Amino acid sequence: MTTTAPADVVAGYRPPAGAFDEMVDDDGRVRGHWSQVGRVLDGLGLDELHRRRTEAARLLDDDGVTYNVYGRNRAIAPRWALDPLPVLVTSEDWARIESAVIQRAELLNWILADLYGPRELLRRGWLPPELIFDHPGFLRPCDGIALPGAHQLFTLAVDLARDAEGRTWVLADRTQAPSGAGYAIENRVVMSRVFPSLYRDAQVHRLAPFVRALRSGLQAVASPAVSDPRIVVLTPGAQSETAFEHAFLAAHLGYSLVEGADLVVQEGRVWMRSLARLEPVDVILRRVDTWFCDPLELRARSYLGVPGLVEACRRATVSVVNTLGSGVLENAGLVAFLPRLAERVLGEPLELDSVPTWWCGEPAGLSHVLANLDRLVIKPTARAFGWGVAGDARAAPPSSQAPGGNGAGPGGGGPDGAGPGVVFGWELSADQRDELRRRIEAQPYRWVGQDQLSLSSVPTLGEGGLLARRSLLRTFAVAGGDSYLVMPGGLTRVAGRDGAAISNQAGAVSKDTWVLASEPEQMAGVWLATGPPAPAVAPDASISSRSAENLAWLGRYAERAEGVVRVLRVTHDRRNDFADGSNPAGTACVRVLLAALTEVTGTDSGFTGEGGEARMADPGDELQSLAIAADRPGTLAFAVRRLVDAAHGARDQLSMDTWLVISSMQRDLLEVPSLERATLQRVLVSLLALAGLGSESLVRDPGWRFLDAGRRIERGAQLAALLRATVTVERDVATDSLILESLLIAAESIITYRRRYRSHAQLETVLDLMLLDPDNPRSMRYQLDRLLEDLRALPGHPGVGRASEAEKIVLEAWTALQVADTALLAATTGTTGTTASVRAPLAGFLLDLERRLYASADALAAAHFAPVLPQQALATPADPRAARASHGFLP
Repeated sequence: MTTTAPADVVAGYRPPAGAFDEMVDDDGRVRGHWSQVGRVLDGLGLDELHRRRTEAARLLDDDGVTYNVYGRNRAIAPRWALDPLPVLVTSEDWARIESAVIQRAELLNWILADLYGPRELLRRGWLPPELIFDHPGFLRPCDGIALPGAHQLFTLAVDLARDAEGRTWVLADRTQAPSGAGYAIENRVVMSRVFPSLYRDAQVHRLAPFVRALRSGLQAVASPAVSDPRIVVLTPGAQSETAFEHAFLAAHLGYSLVEGADLVVQEGRVWMRSLARLEPVDVILRRVDTWFCDPLELRARSYLGVPGLVEACRRATVSVVNTLGSGVLENAGLVAFLPRLAERVLGEPLELDSVPTWWCGEPAGLSHVLANLDRLVIKPTARAFGWGVAGDARAAPPSSQAPGGNGAGPGGGGPDGAGPGVVFGWELSADQRDELRRRIEAQPYRWVGQDQLSLSSVPTLGEGGLLARRSLLRTFAVAGGDSYLVMPGGLTRVAGRDGAAISNQAGAVSKDTWVLASEPEQMAGVWLATGPPAPAVAPDASISSRSAENLAWLGRYAERAEGVVRVLRVTHDRRNDFADGSNPAGTACVRVLLAALTEVTGTDSGFTGEGGEARMADPGDELQSLAIAADRPGTLAFAVRRLVDAAHGARDQLSMDTWLVISSMQRDLLEVPSLERATLQRVLVSLLALAGLGSESLVRDPGWRFLDAGRRIERGAQLAALLRATVTVERDVATDSLILESLLIAAESIITYRRRYRSHAQLETVLDLMLLDPDNPRSMRYQLDRLLEDLRALPGHPGVGRASEAEKIVLEAWTALQVADTALLAATTGTTGTTASVRAPLAGFLLDLERRLYASADALAAAHFAPVLPQQALATPADPRAARASHGFLP
């Protein structure tokens, strides 16, 4: 059934001739199930659609959705691209796809269980041994490893596409660590906000049942002896392609997000390094490719895995999904045998065929491929066997650069054929084809040839209207009960531009896929369970040592950024106040503030090192650098970038609203860098909002204690550095008055001081407020009081009447502060050789406080943070600027 195409937006849509289009038929008429969407598009108009695309991008930013593209500028947030127009699938079409995906999952599950079990497929000659044993995805150490239950293949992603006639084909099976489901769920959340009325009226199948099936399936693969299994999500880290998805799934499923260094194998069991003790792990949802999972038995140089993990799997003390070794099913040569295997194993033909494939290990296949090199897509059976053509920009980076993501992620490998080692025969020169022919003839069992598909198109929003773009659909299945459950819809991707590969690394754009229900969908299954409540996980057992470390650094970098932006802001204002140079006291005050910036940031050179006088005379470039140079340690942008990195490392511990603030900060400073005061103001607002979220949205568990301890350490150290740089030298009254006022402004204490001390500013009373006042949230005493509370509340504290090493150091600083006499500290003891007098006791006192704070940070790290690699112990440097530099990088 078709309807007349609505005018305006849809009428201007021109799909390519001779190709199947999802929205309009060959006569240009809107397909029946698209008619409602077509009317909505025309009713909204192009300008409103552009506005909603912008809104979708903002929502993705606010949720912190990222996809890491190799070679990108790390200072710029790697955005996830979503086109605002959904792809529509009828219930009838989807029923056929769903059935075919379940059938394929059952077949691949049977093959996987056989290859690592009895290997009847090889004994009977149904699969050639060289196809399997030569493939790097077949891992002999994993032989005999089996999950409890009937399914050895836990999750599966299947890449589908329609050809020019509208027939659906399977392009690839993803079984290693299939990614994309989290992005599909996030796309749905955003689309339901951008088009709320359309989404409700369209009666779209929900995705919640898939999430529930994933959670229940993970519980089911645990050992039957475990009643309440401990489940973790294993990620390669924050720099993985799909790091967002790993954290997203962990948060939505309620599991800990861990890296290899967070886990340890002892006595044949896997344990998580929590804060207080080792916690047993029963199930691992891995997002790391198998080769990297165990440096003892697999890839020896991997730092991403867990030594001894394979042996723990053999002993069945832990279940890893997908099963170690499941990457063998991604063997491109296996595709040629699936139709025959389906008939023999399942007793029925495949419901969806794969793209016609010829394995060169068979004489007939080799003959066909060599005779048709100029019109086939040539693929290696594994990426490691590939042959890259010089100048092929569509090749993805090698797996050594992309553990846990290359090929498994929604962009890795490019399921349309544009991946590492893939060759398009028609693009080769005669010499290149001859070279490829020689390579294939030398090792024919490592190559396949596939027909090229002319992919169907879908409407995508462009600047001037709707554009037709080639598309792929990735579907997802998860084992449950005696079968599989398929996510209704999935992740559709389209080429970012004409002729480009459909790969996220090449700029592909995602789309939400709506399966239209023929009648209102009934809610099936709920998260809320009946019966007796399950035992709660102890707070100190739910956070890994690495997450705690990231939270501590998140607090520290947030305070560093806030300290720098406050001093930059007051310096900016003072320069404007005394720009004409007619006020000597004002000019002197600006020089002190510029020098203080170098001291507080710990940056090299700056205004006090070599060339400092020249920069003092013309400070614009250096101030710009201190604000926006993201690769220069100590700058505002550097602190913000490291803050973002730390937040990603602890994402499963943070509230969802945190990303509203972080995304705003990234946009303001890292993507459009500027020293404008308005920019500094917006960044400060974001930092204050982040502090508010930490104060009001996080439970006071050990994770929050580390976050707060990091803040207190850094705020105290920043205050000591600022005081040392500004008030340890006495100058003339006018200059000192301006300096004290600037100091109080930078320390957010000017209003309190003016209200409490109605006379002119005096150093002694400033020190009373900034050092000794227990009720001033910006004072040193306040930081030490809160820091002691945090340290005493951490797991592993020795108990009442005893103190941890970090606590002892802080108590020494607290005691020194208690007996300090601000009148004596404010007194001068000599001159600098000019007209200024030195306050040596104050300088020494502040230096000692600063050093003790950094020493407490080292003691805290030594007690609670497990090093990823053996590291040389860091002694706290005598120079606090060196201390700040040594603490400037996340481990």
